[in-house]
Amino acid sequence: MILQEPIKRDFQLLDWQLGLLTGASISLLYTAMTIPIARSVDRGLNRVRLIASVTLLWSVLTAACGLTRGFGQFVVARMGVGMAEAGFTPAAHSLLSDLYPLRGRPVAMGIFSLGVPIGIMTGMAVGGVVAQHYDWRTALMVVGLPGVLVALGFALVAREPARGASEAAGDSGLALPIAPMRFGAAIGTLWHCRAYVHVVMGSAAASFAASGIFSWMPPLLIRVHGMSLSQVGLGLGLLSGVSGLIGMWLGGWQAARLGARGLHAMLWAPVIGLTISIPIFIAAFHAASGSATLLILFVPLVLSGLWTAPSIALTQSLAPLAARATASAVYIVTANLIGVAMGPLVIGGLSDVLTRNMGDAGAALRWALTIAALTLIWSITHWSLALRRLMKDRAGVGAA
Repeated sequence: MILQEPIKRDFQLLDWQLGLLTGASISLLYTAMTIPIARSVDRGLNRVRLIASVTLLWSVLTAACGLTRGFGQFVVARMGVGMAEAGFTPAAHSLLSDLYPLRGRPVAMGIFSLGVPIGIMTGMAVGGVVAQHYDWRTALMVVGLPGVLVALGFALVAREPARGASEAAGDSGLALPIAPMRFGAAIGTLWHCRAYVHVVMGSAAASFAASGIFSWMPPLLIRVHGMSLSQVGLGLGLLSGVSGLIGMWLGGWQAARLGARGLHAMLWAPVIGLTISIPIFIAAFHAASGSATLLILFVPLVLSGLWTAPSIALTQSLAPLAARATASAVYIVTANLIGVAMGPLVIGGLSDVLTRNMGDAGAALRWALTIAALTLIWSITHWSLALRRLMKDRAGVGAA
């Protein structure tokens, strides 16, 4: 994301093409491969080996993006990165669910999710500085290749737990037997769990807004406020990393504490946090300086991180034991199709349209981002419906 402007200059791209690069290109094969890989995980594929393999592959392909010589080659390379990433999250969610029981699962998922802000912070800071002093091609190689060492280290250290180990029967400590579930039966079961459906849609809508906003923040800071690549990389990288760490940790912590009162209680923080974040996001986009924009963004970025851990924990807790990887895959595919694929692309296209009408690319991007923030209302609606459904289900169980 931090490299969008130099890539745009080198390849002479429009904003919608940048949106395609940052969103849809990586989501196409990601979306296509996620469910087949998840089904293999649910059937017993070794999750540790899978995670190590895909981490190795996407690291190499990220570095290879720096060798491309045109827009088409870059899109193909990014699609390869998406294909490799498709196997990671379903396997990781399934692995963590077997390592941690229901009460400890939100915290575990929250800690797992901290990898996103840490990665963004490191990638943007290092990428911005390297691109400023060398070029964007070198930056992609520098941030991509260290993943090779991480993949090898994970393969050597991590161990595969027994399936269903966290749902031990009584005090025996033995994993529960898991009956295989056909794909159609798994999808049908998930579809009829209305709370699960609303959690998935709420996550997808939040991802749409978050992906659209975050992918276009570097161009906003560069075009409107004249900041350099290294300034944007360090400033936005540090901001997103710290706020993401705080928001996701708080989301996991509150989900674990409030979740003891019922699954529905996990969702109050996402509903309230996203509602408060909308006007603050808009204020940041229309701030008078880049430093003011970064300062104001801290609060809504923390608040918009509160939904991640509860949503992952709920999708795993509401899913049948034999379909956890499938539940994770449906969650990921929906979030990617609606969020990662469409968010940057739609906001980029909207920026192009507004630029033609307004004649000012900076002002157009500000208003495009304002519209992105308002789409959080869509997410809040689904979180509220999920909360209501879970409260109703809990009341029904209590009455019974």
